[in-house]
Amino acid sequence: MTYDRWNIARPDMDAVGSLEQAGYGPLAARTLARRGILSAADADEFFTMKPDGLHDPFGLPDMQKAVERLRLAAERGETAAVYGDYDADGITATCMMVRALRELGIGCVWHIPDRESDGYGLNREALEDLRRRGASLIVTVDTGVTAHKEVEMARELGVDVIITDHHECRDDLPGAVAVVNPRRADSEYPFRELAGVGVAFKLVCALSGDWRGSLIKYADIVALGTIADIMPVVGENRLLITQGLRAMAVTRNPGLRALMDETEQSGKPVTADAVAFVLGPRINAAGRVGRAGVALELLLADDPAQAGELARTLCELNTLRQGRENEIVAQAMGMAEPSAPALVLAGEGWPTGVAGIVAARLAEQFERPAFVACLSGELARGSARGVPGIHLAELLHKLSPLLEAYGGHEQAAGFTVRRDNFETFRQAVERECASLRRGETVLEVDAEVSPGWLGLDGLRGLESLAPFGTGFPQPVFAIKDAAVESVRQIGGGKHLRLAFDCGGRRLDGVWFNKSEMPGTRRLDIAFRAEINRFRGQEQPQLRLIDVRERGDD
Repeated sequence: MTYDRWNIARPDMDAVGSLEQAGYGPLAARTLARRGILSAADADEFFTMKPDGLHDPFGLPDMQKAVERLRLAAERGETAAVYGDYDADGITATCMMVRALRELGIGCVWHIPDRESDGYGLNREALEDLRRRGASLIVTVDTGVTAHKEVEMARELGVDVIITDHHECRDDLPGAVAVVNPRRADSEYPFRELAGVGVAFKLVCALSGDWRGSLIKYADIVALGTIADIMPVVGENRLLITQGLRAMAVTRNPGLRALMDETEQSGKPVTADAVAFVLGPRINAAGRVGRAGVALELLLADDPAQAGELARTLCELNTLRQGRENEIVAQAMGMAEPSAPALVLAGEGWPTGVAGIVAARLAEQFERPAFVACLSGELARGSARGVPGIHLAELLHKLSPLLEAYGGHEQAAGFTVRRDNFETFRQAVERECASLRRGETVLEVDAEVSPGWLGLDGLRGLESLAPFGTGFPQPVFAIKDAAVESVRQIGGGKHLRLAFDCGGRRLDGVWFNKSEMPGTRRLDIAFRAEINRFRGQEQPQLRLIDVRERGDD
């Protein structure tokens, strides 16, 4: 996108000087100062990711109740069921919880709902099936915090429910044995931003009493789910992700190892980007095409040969998902009304598994919230993706009288509405978004930098701040008055490869999803700085985000 304005930060130079004296390079020091990390002591605290930095799991509301009920289940020889969600967060949480309960000696079955036939969350048919399979206790992971009716149904069937979830809570909670969620209004837990797999991990820690041992055992799975669910890379999440990325490189999970082999991620350092853009989408793909069980079976597999076959199947499902996605995106783009304050679209027979991705593409293309629903029978099930300034979960809560079900976060949510109510819902969403519509688009730039700082040493210092992600994004820098030396199209004309003369220093860049440049040859450029590694060679590279012609304000 093209931004209306750049907000170029002016970091605290005293803090920058202090950080540079501590050994941080100019790029890293300015990035840290911009993020409020103003001294070597602040940096040490932020980057010290020791296992003993985990918060006490019993600080989460209802944790004691959950542990007592599960220990009672072990004593009685009960069968428990783990009820998850069909995305990567839910699947990783289900895998970990199933393994942990079985180690505790509890007979355990699992259920992942089907996007198309079940929709999001708990449902009566699944509860009845789990009861027939002998479950007298259900532990939800990454779901359940708004399932009032379904929890009551379970009680009528003689099944207790423990809810572990991280989605936004209403004031009234389901009548479960325990509702473990850091977002509860009465929660005093010091970190609210755990993923669903993170909350489930805290229950595993509480059950085992060995936090460090649990982290060693499950860090790779927790990091996979946390990154894939786009949770902030700060606080306790940063600890879990940092430890998990290290563990992933030497993972003992046969399924995860097979997936890394199949995607050519083995044998090299595992990065947050590799999880976010390679591994996570393949776990998610299974749920998007109605085969979430394949991903869970992969992560639960103990036999390497079986794991290899499941990993290949998962990659095939991802290819299938990509094909479906491209078809629906093309249809949705043609239906979109660019002047509307929000895009609220529905298609007959669209697979619900691609709704979120299509909504994300629309939100990015048109820079406004997008709600994409799939019409089937009497219902429209969909996903929403947002833009800064509009909280989707709050918006859907406001419109809840029009909905059959809903849930989610600030920038991503799911919803179900009756087909005959969809037009009313569309109008209500547009009305609400029009009243909240943001003004100008602003690119936050961490610092204006000198071209001389962008050598390999400076970029390696910048890489030492990783992992980056939501809440701690990869920094954006700016250089003023860069002369364009050359421009050529790559990727079949979809992207640009560029070279700049910046005060006598040549810098190479790439601009993805851009096919043309402004006619002027002198520009201010905003970019992310990285090392391009190819065939054993390393080169500094600028990943362009936006440009301004010289003279623009």
